[in-house]
Amino acid sequence: MKIHKIKGYINSVFIAEYDHGLLLMDGGSPADVELIEDFCKNTLKRDVGEFMLSVVSHMHPDHSGAAPILRKKYGIKIAAFHNIDRWYSGPSGWLQHKLDCFMAQIVAWRNKTKIRKVFSQRITSPDFLLKDGQQLPFFNDWSVIHTPGHTSHDIALFNEKERLLYCGDSIINIKNRFYLPLPVIFKNKMRNSYKKLGTLDVKTILLPHGNDITTDNCKEIFKCMERLLEEPPNRIRRRVHIFSVWSPDIWKPSIKKFLFT
Repeated sequence: MKIHKIKGYINSVFIAEYDHGLLLMDGGSPADVELIEDFCKNTLKRDVGEFMLSVVSHMHPDHSGAAPILRKKYGIKIAAFHNIDRWYSGPSGWLQHKLDCFMAQIVAWRNKTKIRKVFSQRITSPDFLLKDGQQLPFFNDWSVIHTPGHTSHDIALFNEKERLLYCGDSIINIKNRFYLPLPVIFKNKMRNSYKKLGTLDVKTILLPHGNDITTDNCKEIFKCMERLLEEPPNRIRRRVHIFSVWSPDIWKPSIKKFLFT
């Protein structure tokens, strides 16, 4: 198994290459489709149809947008957490989806990246509905870890044999400085997710945003992330949070709690 990291539109895309097939470790954005196709054909010298699975770690457009396009073009199956399609469901989910696509373009603009298509499908309809602790279809050396906090349905992928962890947006590492994802919607769940990840025997943490981490003390890294949760949010975090609370997975439980407690 070889891991390939490709610089995508606003995040890095990871491909796990096996003799028996290819694994897209996260769904990428619509702007990454041509990049993935080109890398397969010209670098790996393999057909795009050799992808056996595309995992969607969560529904934000830079992590989910390419997967439905690749499924339509090449029949590549999608795997995601079982409740993923609640996130953008209904009228408020439609609004949240548009806001998230807009914020993704702001990231591209701030990174001085040429603006490309990022608007994605808001309903993924995965072929495989994953649960915490389950092994990935076709690639049973990878285990699924439910890591809510950034959203309700985030997942990480753990390869115990290789001591590899792909943790999606749980950690941002820019110039060896750690940051929380934008936003952290469920603070207590995020804390519990960091505690869970800190128990793993991990040597390398693969990150879509920033530099990968090689460590002999994975537990301390996630304790550092827990400490960041206790810091007061800065102006950017507060602004992003305001535009990130419209998913029915957020406001419906909040209304229920308000009415019945």
